[in-house]
Amino acid sequence: MTLTRIIVVASMVLVLSACKFKGNVETKYEEPPSPSITSLKDSGLPCFKCHAYEKYAQNKPGIFSHAKHKSFGVHCNTCHIIKEHTESNVKKEACDTCHKLTSFTLETSGMPVNFTHQGHARRFNCSECHSRLFLMKKGSTKIAMDDMYRGNSCGACHNGKKAFSTSACTKCHAKMTGFKKALTYTSAGMSPVIFSHELHTAMFECNSCHATLFKYKKGGSGMKMDDLYQGKFCASCHNGQAAFGSSDCQRCHK
Repeated sequence: MTLTRIIVVASMVLVLSACKFKGNVETKYEEPPSPSITSLKDSGLPCFKCHAYEKYAQNKPGIFSHAKHKSFGVHCNTCHIIKEHTESNVKKEACDTCHKLTSFTLETSGMPVNFTHQGHARRFNCSECHSRLFLMKKGSTKIAMDDMYRGNSCGACHNGKKAFSTSACTKCHAKMTGFKKALTYTSAGMSPVIFSHELHTAMFECNSCHATLFKYKKGGSGMKMDDLYQGKFCASCHNGQAAFGSSDCQRCHK
């Protein structure tokens, strides 16, 4: 074997050995460990207040479910910063997330009103009433019949066109206990006058007297006998034609 041939064979052996050695080398790459982020302070995301970062930070697509979180009793303010409601286009679906709409009773007079949020929310959005007509707190908005007749508060809708008129008293005042109680008006030098709401409402609608003749408050109209003689207040009807005249004193002063 010539020297040249020996050199060629030796070179081939070295090349083959080098390839085999290179093929046996395993290059192992390890990803750096994920940071242990488990709080809002560390991550800036509220999800990790409850969820571990290592479990939910993988490159996998996912769908967030509000319904699932709500079923676990997670409140909106756990994840969201709740600000004061100032938007005028709030939808009732959004309100229902936090507010369980209920019925309540207004008992500012002897004739309580049962108001149902559910019945109104089926027809209108919350923004129809709040806070355009009513503040977002029971009792914080003054509600008076005189105002309703002027188209304020409930009267904005209950005008006989969009909804039944405010003059249909029994629609709201289902239990009109105040009408069964007679009103007593004292008078100097005369026996008191006993006024029966129950008797008069059996013959007339409430708006026959309220609020064109009388305010919705006993004594609030400042009625005097001189006014009656001028055809005002009771004398609008008690004129001797529609009803006995106001000069028939013993009919009232018994």
